[in-house]
This record gives sequence, structure tokens and C-alpha cells, in this order.
Amino acid sequence: MKITKLDKPYPAIAIDDFMSPALLRAAANSYPNSDWDGWYTYDGNTSSNMALKMITRDRQSTTTPALAVLDYIATHFDPSEHFKDFGIDVDVFPDFEYYGAGMHILPENGFLGMHLDTDIHGGNKNWTREYSAVLCISEEYDSSFDLILHDGNKTHGRVPYKFNRLNVFKCSNATFTYKHEYESWHGIPEPITSGMLRKTLPVFYWSKNEAPKGGRRTRAYFKDDLKFE
Repeated sequence: MKITKLDKPYPAIAIDDFMSPALLRAAANSYPNSDWDGWYTYDGNTSSNMALKMITRDRQSTTTPALAVLDYIATHFDPSEHFKDFGIDVDVFPDFEYYGAGMHILPENGFLGMHLDTDIHGGNKNWTREYSAVLCISEEYDSSFDLILHDGNKTHGRVPYKFNRLNVFKCSNATFTYKHEYESWHGIPEPITSGMLRKTLPVFYWSKNEAPKGGRRTRAYFKDDLKFE
């Protein structure tokens, strides 16, 4: 298992050979077809990503192999252990309902615009989003699958997609400050190569506040004018 750590544009890590390749293949091959009515496709102006609809966004609607992978991530990976080297000390926990996480697909020619994730959990208003852990499960991939990170100013970076790689980044939020200011913009802004499908299984990690806080993002916020220099 190889671990790569990135400090710029903001704290992120990549863990290669994270788990059993056979289980990942089972999960990837269990995804429903793109015409399944349980998929939700994002607004085409900001993204063509496909994820589970609100009514199917639960453990029961996730395929058995995919759920096994998600549960493995949630029970075997603690981002707090890996981000201590960045000077980050936040007590976090995974959401086992995988709200907003779970099975995701970017179809051929699809894209995911640069965005900030929701700051709070949709079902638990006093949960704050702290980390996104995204496992790459497509064995056929190219550079169009790579995750682009941007700090909201001018600094940006690329986290390459690779089968069985867990990509993790620290989300910016209203309760967290770092040694250099940043907002955790990210996306897959270039179209996915024709004939290919980008499949991922993300798990989100949260912290708990004593009471819900105002002025928080309740939905993802997209932006198309970030500077790349």
C-alpha cells in the first residue's frame, strides 16, 4: 500500500492498492445500467454526474458488492490518522447511510463542474462535512478521469485516477482553519473520453456540532470562473 500526501492546493492523500481488486471488480460490474430509474443526473449546465436519487439514496438501493466496498472503507479507514501530519486534529466519523455518497458514475463525455460540497448533512443539520474519501473502481481509465483541486484563488493541482486508489481530501468549512487559507473546490471539468465510464464509491466523513449552525451550505455550490494559471 503506497500513500502519497499533497499539501497544495490543500491537504489531500492518495492510497494505492487500498483493498481486494476482486471485490472492486464485483462492485463495478454490479452498477445498474444508465437507464435505471434510480439514478439522478445533475443539471447538465454544471455536471452530468449520475448518483442515487433521494428516494434510492439508502443502503437498500445500493448493490450488495458496492455496499460491501463502502462498508470496508468506512470500517477500515480513518482520515484523522493520515491527516495529523498536516496539523489537522478533528474527530470524525463516517455516515453509514452514505447520504450523497455511494455509487457514482460519470458517463462518456460527462463532466463534473468545479464545486464546493454541501457544508452540512442533509439529514443531520449539526453534522459538518470534514473529509471526502473516493475510491476509484474503473479498471479502464485515462487522464480525463483525474480529479482537479483548486483553492479558490490561483493554486490548483491534479489527483490522478487509478483503479483501487482511495483519493481523500480535507473539506473547507465554516468551523475549520488551516495554515494557509483555502476553499476545497474540486471537480472533473473535462469530458470523459468516449466509450468510457468513470465509476467511484465515495464515503464522506463528518464531525458533530452541539447545535446546528447558521450560514452553512446545504447544497453543492458550482463555479465556472476559477483561475487556472
